[in-house]
Amino acid sequence: MATGRAFNEEAYRVLRSNLNVAISDLERATVIVTSAQPGEGKTATSANLARAMALGGQRVVLADLDLRHPDVHRWFGVSNDTGVTDILLGRGAVDESLKYVEVAGGTDGARGFYLLPTGSPVANPTELIGSRRMGQLLDALAASADIVLIDTPPVLPVADTLVIGRMAAGAILVVEARKTTVAAIQRAKDALTRSQTRLLGVVVNKLLAKDADLGYGYGYGYGYGDSYGDGEASGNGSSGDIL
Repeated sequence: MATGRAFNEEAYRVLRSNLNVAISDLERATVIVTSAQPGEGKTATSANLARAMALGGQRVVLADLDLRHPDVHRWFGVSNDTGVTDILLGRGAVDESLKYVEVAGGTDGARGFYLLPTGSPVANPTELIGSRRMGQLLDALAASADIVLIDTPPVLPVADTLVIGRMAAGAILVVEARKTTVAAIQRAKDALTRSQTRLLGVVVNKLLAKDADLGYGYGYGYGYGDSYGDGEASGNGSSGDIL
């Protein structure tokens, strides 16, 4: 029987493969990862997907644009002294703010990706994200990467993600089995599409075999959890897939 770590890694390899198909026709692969409500696994998905894509040999930038609740830097133990907000306010440069994260496990040795943390707290995140400089920053990141993954706030509580979505090439919506309601999923999807954000797929987090009878309708996946550090599946097992 496979271990929790093996199931975790296989889940993200499947997700990586499906996402690569979804972005194959995109001129600029800037993809936001979001959820309907807080706590549904969007940051876990962003972090683990960035790692999986880097291990697959892709040039990856993971940007944290959840300016209200920055968390990605903690997943990888890097500093949040400078980042997105400092660049947008003209107090920092991109090359000074990017942090290199090395990941083990590549077939030809260690690989890694670049992480752009949020940087200094600001009082007006929505206005700052909606500035012209934000679009320029995403263009600059995309010019030197195969894919830019963007961890964003949940869709329903605040407007930040809808603003970012109009600048990105597409979005992944993360939902949690047994927690995210179908109504919340529908509202989040409708909000994204109304904002002219292309929905690339849905990732179902913490899905158990018995959940197939609950009407989620997202097919099946391989077990994975929320923890980058140990890779263990949450609870008795979990699954994720992108459609």
